[in-house]
Amino acid sequence: MRTLILDDEEAIVQMLAKVCEKEGHAIAPFTRSIDALIHLGSEPVDLLITDLHMPEHDGIKVIREARRLQPQLFTLIITGHMSRYPIEDVLADGTADIMFKPFHLNELRTRLTLCERRRTMIMRLHSARHALYATSHEIIQDW
Repeated sequence: MRTLILDDEEAIVQMLAKVCEKEGHAIAPFTRSIDALIHLGSEPVDLLITDLHMPEHDGIKVIREARRLQPQLFTLIITGHMSRYPIEDVLADGTADIMFKPFHLNELRTRLTLCERRRTMIMRLHSARHALYATSHEIIQDW
């Protein structure tokens, strides 16, 4: 999976990148949200891992803009606190999962696997939907 990592703490970005790379992900690491958004505007990304609270743009704003740029993008929020945002609002913005700091690396690996499985299932459903549409269109034309 092509994974963009965004956190304002360099050490967190490096740790996340190391784990994701071991799990087979191609990584684009960022500590500034503006740089991450520029990347999202020019390169396809499968998964966005972002901190919720950052100086320039918070994670919610980044997710909203990222999903505008790449609607199929999966997102995983990592945060130390959710006090500013009700969890329902965060999930309504298209977040696939939320992980609370501090977390164990095994939890991260599990959540990465779950995101990848969900993405694969959704891609299969989209493919099946397109095949069904094409088949039904042919049947209607022949009718």
